[in-house]
Amino acid sequence: MRKVLTLVIALLAISVITPVMASATRKAVVGTATLSVTSIGNVRITDSGIMHQVAAQASGPTSGASLSGQMEIKINANFNLNTGEGVAFGSFMITDTQGTFQGMFRVRDTGFIYFEGSGEAHGTGAYEGMMLQLQFQGTDLYRGGYTGPDGLTMTYFGYIVSPNGI
Repeated sequence: MRKVLTLVIALLAISVITPVMASATRKAVVGTATLSVTSIGNVRITDSGIMHQVAAQASGPTSGASLSGQMEIKINANFNLNTGEGVAFGSFMITDTQGTFQGMFRVRDTGFIYFEGSGEAHGTGAYEGMMLQLQFQGTDLYRGGYTGPDGLTMTYFGYIVSPNGI
């Protein structure tokens, strides 16, 4: 009996000392973005047909039930003009009336104009302490020679993750 009482007292002491940890919550995010090039950056093409693009920029609206606003990207790419394959990486920012998510992304280009990738961003404003995790796919008509507006379109899905609840 004495051992059981000692054990119960020890467990009560531990439960009082140990803070209650809230589990992280996540909210699904699904949407689209349509971007226009604002700067082609620095482009160099090698004799073997490899395009190196540094500091290109694009921006445009995003729409979705959970996150709508304005997206801006800065991109660096290596693209094989002979095969239509390539890789790219850069930074992105999504801003809405509540705050901003800012982070990094990476993509793989296929078939000259198609891409798919992922990104992760951290929030500010009402999104402070939250993380946005996205997967996306789309088309880049600029790779096919298009020069007008809205040449980069994508669909995205993922989660907003918060340690404090959403």
